[in-house]
Amino acid sequence: MAITLITSNPKTREVIDGEKATALVASWKEQLQIEVASGNAVLCDKIILEGKSYTPDAATIIAGFLTSTDDFQPSIASGIKIAIIADIIASQMEAPALEVLKTISDAFAESRLEEVDLSDNAMGTKGVVACKTVLSGASVCDTLQRLKLCNNGLSKYTMDEVAVLLTEGEDSCIAKNLTQIHFFNNMSDDAGCESFKNIIAKSEHLQDIRFSGTRAKAKGSVFITSGLKDLAESGKLGTVTRLDLADNSFGDCYEDLAEALKMCLQLEYLDLHDCCLGDDGITAVCDVLLEAKPPLSFLSISGNDIGEDNNYDGAKSVAKLIASINGSIVSFNASENEMRSPGIRSVARAFKSSTVKEIYLNQNEVGTVGANALIKMSSQVPNLEKIQLDYNGFTDEVVEQLQDTFGEKLTEFEDNIEDDYDEEIENPEDLEDDDVDALADALSQVNVA
Repeated sequence: MAITLITSNPKTREVIDGEKATALVASWKEQLQIEVASGNAVLCDKIILEGKSYTPDAATIIAGFLTSTDDFQPSIASGIKIAIIADIIASQMEAPALEVLKTISDAFAESRLEEVDLSDNAMGTKGVVACKTVLSGASVCDTLQRLKLCNNGLSKYTMDEVAVLLTEGEDSCIAKNLTQIHFFNNMSDDAGCESFKNIIAKSEHLQDIRFSGTRAKAKGSVFITSGLKDLAESGKLGTVTRLDLADNSFGDCYEDLAEALKMCLQLEYLDLHDCCLGDDGITAVCDVLLEAKPPLSFLSISGNDIGEDNNYDGAKSVAKLIASINGSIVSFNASENEMRSPGIRSVARAFKSSTVKEIYLNQNEVGTVGANALIKMSSQVPNLEKIQLDYNGFTDEVVEQLQDTFGEKLTEFEDNIEDDYDEEIENPEDLEDDDVDALADALSQVNVA
């Protein structure tokens, strides 16, 4: 069985200089000799260099070992399929950092890489070019399936360069075979969204998509949703199981997002937090998910202005969706909205799940009526492990009741407003039970996939 090469004390951040690299290589040789004695054809198929800062000398020593045939034939690099080279140039000046990136990347020229993680490296366009071997070379052209470029500070110009590398070659381009593509916490802005659209337009087998935290505004977010809609219309979103589009602005383009989600029949993980959906957007999203019936286990819709302007239609749509995924949902987050007690009551009554373990409803302007509904919900979620209800408006008596009901499952309150938020409801009749009872009856008729 092929082994994974890792650094000594992988969780300890440190600078790896030439001396430490020599010692590291020596330890790798010992491990590999054991594999040779076992008769394994491929000695190593994965290397993790993450979390250390390598000097140019160290990079040269490691690259030399990986490509050499003096001790092992064929070279160790030739058998490596997974290269985790995230966070390898911390605190370095540009010139040595670029040298390290190029030296390490070029070491995989003879590999047939299936996964590359370059996250947490400060990479401008020069850095992307330095890593060209693992982004567009022969080592990945027919084999690369999983690519992560998270927290790289990718500008719109750098994203354009990445798009060029991943899409050049038409039918033989890198993007075509990707099953996983992650861009997170970059600064590519609206133009970067267009580059992302160009990349996924060439993709045919995506299963795990992450494009979040990229400073996209409304103009750029249109590229994201239209790109996904195009994929859906061509039948290329049916295999997607994970979709993270957090921190984009979909308020003006949620229709395209909904059309895309309609085709995500295998979706298990959906993160749409801080996406400016509003009640209309969240209703559209929930409606198509009810139609698609994906086996969602993770759903985050926090920070989407649900319930703004005292409108509870969005919350009722969320409740209907919850009722339809009771058999699969594990983690649900709808914090930082304005669902208030009437909306939270709808959601609470929808939960009848033995799978859910985490519920987050912080900062929703919830008062006593909502709290009572959550207390009643507790018996319907027997395997719940954590519930967060902070930044709401519960009296001391209600807080005590919540603590008695949920015990250690309830995260400690830090900023609870001790006045009952229900007293601020503009229309007190919204707190009455009749309408919600009717909704609860309707929810019980929802066909669970």
